[in-house]
Amino acid sequence: MNITHTILATVGSIIVMFAISKLLGNKQISQLTLFDYINGITIGSIASEMAVSQEMDELIVPVIAMVLYGLTGFLLSVLTMKSIHCRHFLSGKPILLIEKGKIYPENLKTAKLDVNDLLSRARTSGYFDISKIYYAILETNGTISFMERAAEAPLTPKDLGYEKQDEKLCTDLILDGVIMEDNLKYAGKEIKWLTNEIKKQGCSSPDKVFLCIVDGNDRVTVFPKTQESNKKIYFD
Repeated sequence: MNITHTILATVGSIIVMFAISKLLGNKQISQLTLFDYINGITIGSIASEMAVSQEMDELIVPVIAMVLYGLTGFLLSVLTMKSIHCRHFLSGKPILLIEKGKIYPENLKTAKLDVNDLLSRARTSGYFDISKIYYAILETNGTISFMERAAEAPLTPKDLGYEKQDEKLCTDLILDGVIMEDNLKYAGKEIKWLTNEIKKQGCSSPDKVFLCIVDGNDRVTVFPKTQESNKKIYFD
């Protein structure tokens, strides 16, 4: 009886959580505000308690709590869409961390960041030299947007007055030693062609390949499997 009750309670909590997630929308983790994150954790905690509750009469209480938390999150999201003042109050405002190459330490303190946080965020965005950054803005979802100096920005064909055709998507042909046959057909290629291409790049068979991709110009790139590791740390 307890097993049946637990199964029903678990299934019920999953259904309620799924309904709430559809109500709140499909946000990525990086798009969640702090309240969204805490609200989601709270709903999950209530759902777990609901799954292990022993009395059938106790199930309605966590369901009501989950629904109320979900409706609160939904109403707040509606408010932030309708009113810019509510948006600033609930979600906060972007914070300028770097302006025209000048770092603002006080703004870093306001954002609860130190200089190492700024440097690591810059590196993960591809900027290993912070002097190349012209603007850095902490967004309300916690991510930092960077704009490089104009002199450091790469030239585009349009800048040079050239017309360039749009490229086709790269296609994964081998993933972790397994040939993706549907992708191979989509690329208009055969296994024999693929085998010859990976042999040209030093791999005797597909099971020796970690990743193999082909671009729209039939250029194949192979990443072989390896047992090597690199534990060097270049940044603090």
